[in-house]
Amino acid sequence: EVYVPLWVKKGSLKFPKDKDPPVIMVGPGTGLAPFRSAVQERIAEGKHDNVLFFGCRSESKDFFYRSEWEEKMEAGHLTLFTAFSRDQEEKVYVQQRVRENAELLWDLIANRSACFYIAGNAKDMPTSVCDTLKEVFQQEGGLSSEEAEQMLLTMERTGRFQSETWS
Repeated sequence: EVYVPLWVKKGSLKFPKDKDPPVIMVGPGTGLAPFRSAVQERIAEGKHDNVLFFGCRSESKDFFYRSEWEEKMEAGHLTLFTAFSRDQEEKVYVQQRVRENAELLWDLIANRSACFYIAGNAKDMPTSVCDTLKEVFQQEGGLSSEEAEQMLLTMERTGRFQSETWS
């Protein structure tokens, strides 16, 4: 007989109830878990402006729910950007994909009031993604470093930027 302690903790991410704001989600590795159910629920509610940045080590071994994501993309309910860190000589991470899509992200955040979510390992990823997002604000919005920092803080204070990370 083996005793395995188990508990379910309610997630802290709150998604917009309104249909209009797009959501941008960054979920490498197990960070994908809260976003899978969020995307399913949003699509069922007719909310189709969903952008997901997913990263893992290997496309062939770790691309969780690949066929499900592909179906949602084909239906026009999801925009997906992937980063497979070990499939090439130089590692590629989600924050690089965020940087590569700076124009799209600035448009969604600044012009369409998108909400931005991060979930996953608490080690380096959240800080790297936040730093990259501030770079996007500076590059695309012409903001100073201080203004970019303030914009991110305002988004966080108003619930438009949320993070759920673990170690």
